[in-house]
Amino acid sequence: MDWDSYYEKFYEWATSTQIKKMSSLTSFGASAEISEVAQEYMDEKAASRLIKKAVAYGVQFTPDEIYDLSGCCDISAMNELLKSAKCTFTQEQLEDLWGAVDDEVLELVARRNHVTMFADDENEAPSVEEEIDFDEPKQKEPKLGFFSKLGMALAIGSLLDKKSQSHDGHCTGDCANCPPHYGYRYGRWYYGHDHTHGCEFGGNKGGGGL
Repeated sequence: MDWDSYYEKFYEWATSTQIKKMSSLTSFGASAEISEVAQEYMDEKAASRLIKKAVAYGVQFTPDEIYDLSGCCDISAMNELLKSAKCTFTQEQLEDLWGAVDDEVLELVARRNHVTMFADDENEAPSVEEEIDFDEPKQKEPKLGFFSKLGMALAIGSLLDKKSQSHDGHCTGDCANCPPHYGYRYGRWYYGHDHTHGCEFGGNKGGGGL
């Protein structure tokens, strides 16, 4: 049976008849039709037989058809298919066939097409994360504006004014505003206010000495 007759009646037959009639093929047609039929078998053994017969007959398949056949043929059929292929493969197309063909066959076809497989993976940086030391950013000192400077000036002036108004070391009679100082009270010396005797400033009948 020639291919045209087989392909014309292919979808009218049951799967078992499709596979049985394949043995009587005496010719083959377009590679696209053969690839289609092999996938329609839904049977790896039958598909592999058909492809081996087609390759032996001299049928050439395209890279896309070969990729599609990798899903329905065994490695043995794929090896023969790829070794006999005269089409040009790209790196990506060959890498997509990895695992569906023996490695030595894939390497042979890669050399034939002047392709280095998985070259991109070899050029990638190591996946191990390297520790990188980063210098901590230096904190800039805040810039003082006009009002900040004015506030600082007023605060400094206030401190100087208070210092100038500090106690002169003598009793002024203003006990309420007298700063803490040493004095004698309840039979002992202590530091504070309201001394009843012996005030170091000379108040409360004290002589001004401790």
